[in-house]
Amino acid sequence: MRTTGIVRRIDELGRIVIPKEVRKRLKMDSGDAVDIAVEDERVVLTKYHPLNHDSELVKNFCDSLKEIYNCDIFITDVNKIVYNTISPDYIDMPLDSDFLKRVNSYLDKELSALNKICLTTNYCFDKDALIYEINLNESLYGYLIIVDVMISKKNKDVAQLILSYLNKIL
Repeated sequence: MRTTGIVRRIDELGRIVIPKEVRKRLKMDSGDAVDIAVEDERVVLTKYHPLNHDSELVKNFCDSLKEIYNCDIFITDVNKIVYNTISPDYIDMPLDSDFLKRVNSYLDKELSALNKICLTTNYCFDKDALIYEINLNESLYGYLIIVDVMISKKNKDVAQLILSYLNKIL
């Protein structure tokens, strides 16, 4: 963990101000929730995301669906992969900037592997895919991506099942 060189004092109510440069870099806005953790002698602030908080529940559910339906599942927040059924190496990997620019044009469509869509700099879809927004209280929390050899009604049903589950636990 690197230091920013910025020093802030704690006020009489125990508050500190997170510098604008840090908030901008972490894409934190006024009203965002922050997860506070203590690691050794450090206080670690992380932008709170409910998908990260309930990751074990999501992992178990999606692993079970993969076993039954044999399709790959990615769940992201708006910046990075939170969970996937392919490899733990992809977890916390940032989403490709080109993907983020074009994601709205991909939503709710059957995407062919021929489209050469890259989710991250290290992973491009080599199969067909479906991409849905994960919304909670009308706020975008991330994306659900189903990847399979050929997209069918079962994939759409799996996606709706996951979205419904996420809405219940978040």
